[in-house]
Amino acid sequence: MKKKDKETNLLQHRKDIPEDSAIRLSHVFFRYDKEHPCLKDVSFDIKKGEFVSVIGHNGSGKSTLAKIIDGILAQDEGEICLFGVPMTDDNAVLLRKDVGLVFQNPDSQFIGATVKDDIAFGLENECVPSERMDAIILDCAKKVGMERELESEPSNLSGGQKQRVAIAGAIARHPKILILDEAGAMLDPKGKREIRTIIQERRREERDLTLITITHEIDEAYDADRVLVLDDGKLILDDTPENVFRQDELLRRIGLDVPFGHQLLSQLKKKGLGLESVRDEKELQEILWPSN
Repeated sequence: MKKKDKETNLLQHRKDIPEDSAIRLSHVFFRYDKEHPCLKDVSFDIKKGEFVSVIGHNGSGKSTLAKIIDGILAQDEGEICLFGVPMTDDNAVLLRKDVGLVFQNPDSQFIGATVKDDIAFGLENECVPSERMDAIILDCAKKVGMERELESEPSNLSGGQKQRVAIAGAIARHPKILILDEAGAMLDPKGKREIRTIIQERRREERDLTLITITHEIDEAYDADRVLVLDDGKLILDDTPENVFRQDELLRRIGLDVPFGHQLLSQLKKKGLGLESVRDEKELQEILWPSN
């Protein structure tokens, strides 16, 4: 069956759910062994173009969730739909072409002998014409600041450089869904800021890009439209960053930090300084350090 025919066949299996749905999980369970479920009855719906941050302590199921969405792992129970199409063993490979996943450890996903070869790998799988490929590779390498390393061997790069190459390889395919699983873990603060800028620019360029970030950097979650909080495989919070971080006692109880800005705002409100109407740390910043 030709690629276009397969894609048409996928659309025929689309469920009757909202057109703007990018990812829908319904009562998903996953077990690495029979006794200990890693994901427990997880359900949520992420819209096209939405930016969602997933947080939770080590072992809460965050990385497993990313692999489930990408089709690397298959759920034991429940249903996963990408753009309205249920993911099955038969169509997982085809659905995955719309998903880009960047792992915490970039060494686990390097394929090519050089940086250029590695970025090209996904394009080759998508049958991108060779005459177009060089321009795409150079453009994506520039976006992550790695254009001077295209002929370098990945093994000779620093951890931060490897992470940049992994991100370049993911965005080169123009995925509709981009998942960053602790993608800034190997970067210093400056590198993390640069990667956040790259992703923000990508979202401006592609308004329909659905972004999921899995992070231990709680402050980064403030950039998201929504925050999902996992605890022991269960989804315990799903709300805006402002509402999630108001649950400071719950977050501390499950081993998560509360962003410094939120802590500061809470303490200032307790002092009775007339800040009761301030909703979040962004408003507080504007009051303390006006843009003008």
